[in-house]
Amino acid sequence: MTRKIKLLLIVILIGLPFWWVVNVLEKNLEDFFYSWEMEKNPSSIFIAQIAQNYLVKASVTVVRNEIPEDFEITAESVISVEIDDKGNEKVLFNKEEVKKMPMASITKLMTALIASEFYYPSLKVPISKTAVGQEEEYGHLKVGEILQVQDLLYVMLIESSNDAAFALGEIIGIEGFTDLMNLKARDMGLQNSKFFNLTGLDPKNPNQPINYSTARDLVKLAKYLLTEKPEILEILSKKEYELYLENGVFHHTLQNTNELLGEIPEIVGGKTGFTERAGGCLLLIMEGFSPGNYLVNVVLSSPRRFEEMRKLIEFIR
Repeated sequence: MTRKIKLLLIVILIGLPFWWVVNVLEKNLEDFFYSWEMEKNPSSIFIAQIAQNYLVKASVTVVRNEIPEDFEITAESVISVEIDDKGNEKVLFNKEEVKKMPMASITKLMTALIASEFYYPSLKVPISKTAVGQEEEYGHLKVGEILQVQDLLYVMLIESSNDAAFALGEIIGIEGFTDLMNLKARDMGLQNSKFFNLTGLDPKNPNQPINYSTARDLVKLAKYLLTEKPEILEILSKKEYELYLENGVFHHTLQNTNELLGEIPEIVGGKTGFTERAGGCLLLIMEGFSPGNYLVNVVLSSPRRFEEMRKLIEFIR
């Protein structure tokens, strides 16, 4: 053994106790300051730990990092996520997925969720003049006719009827219903979503607040519907539906606003949206690549929502 190696070993042996003492001291100092901070402000430590745990659990992997040169989606916000049967997520594509965006009639997914949780499906709802006076002509509702909550859900979700959405809110009051939407959003962890109306329509005054969400939050909403409210997705999966009133009288045939239904067989359900300020919006839930898995695709503020959704689906395949 050379003299230099001997000297090196001596230095290491002498230094080991020192490093052990430093590590113990560091650990003790951390424990001391942790206890001191916990005594002074226990909530700060607790919140920090929750945030750290959440970030670890919410970590995702982007499967495809290389994007072909000719691949372009002009929508402002996009996400595609595969969800396995245990709820784990794998991001397949994303673009500005946490940007707060107007969501237009995708709002009606939350409207349907609240109505399904707080109303009996057979509850009878008289249609008011105010409800019929909402913007758009979908739903063909008439003042004074009576529909059940279940009927209104079909009209609202398949034809994206603002009249039907407003009629559902009038049962308990529009303001109270909107409050429930926001409470539910917070309960579901939709931290970057806010609802100011039940329809997703642009406010008449441009200075008034508008319903907004993020593509990432809408994935959470889709996951909740998959596990807790599959009956809503069952409605959304129908390309057409013949609506009959309680007395057996035929009302009209509902036509789904989702053009991709019937074209893509893997579709489980989806919701369209469009306003001048929101642009074209589309949320689509599909069967995943493995049994029990699902794909959630969201496109927000797109000039060609259906075309760009087709392009996104082709890309992730």
